[in-house]
Amino acid sequence: MRTEWGRPPKNDLWSDIQALALWVFIVGIVGYLLFPDFFHSVYNRLTLTSGETESIGEITLPSSNINLSDTSSQYSLPNVYNSIYSGNSEISDGYWALFVMENEFSQLALSTESYAFVLKLIDGDRKAEVKNTVLLAANGKIQKYVVSDEVYAILLNMSKINTRSGKI
Repeated sequence: MRTEWGRPPKNDLWSDIQALALWVFIVGIVGYLLFPDFFHSVYNRLTLTSGETESIGEITLPSSNINLSDTSSQYSLPNVYNSIYSGNSEISDGYWALFVMENEFSQLALSTESYAFVLKLIDGDRKAEVKNTVLLAANGKIQKYVVSDEVYAILLNMSKINTRSGKI
């Protein structure tokens, strides 16, 4: 309804919402006609199952069809991951460093101070060439770090000292 000045009344929210919906519909139809595969690929990415997330670049756990009783495999990582996430693991409580020592997957129990020390070393050694992977676990929360040879050697030496002293 027009006012005496010939302008539409202010606060006509319903007609604004209808106009917005019409424009969104028109843009959606034109977009679908111009790029039909775009909406299909968006739908496929939204409906990915958990087993197909390996291409995202995240650390994913092995699928459940791996034979965990097979001891002939080169690495024992599936057993480690299974024990971490089954709730029967030491790693779910406390502070731990997980790394490869002498071609075997090793874990090192850390105190709160040791964990803070290792994090401080990693943070302070940002300019070094990094090439070794270390997993640090804090009460079940696992974070991946790529560290320099020096920081990695410190973790290896700490593990050797713990093994010698009987604190396995």
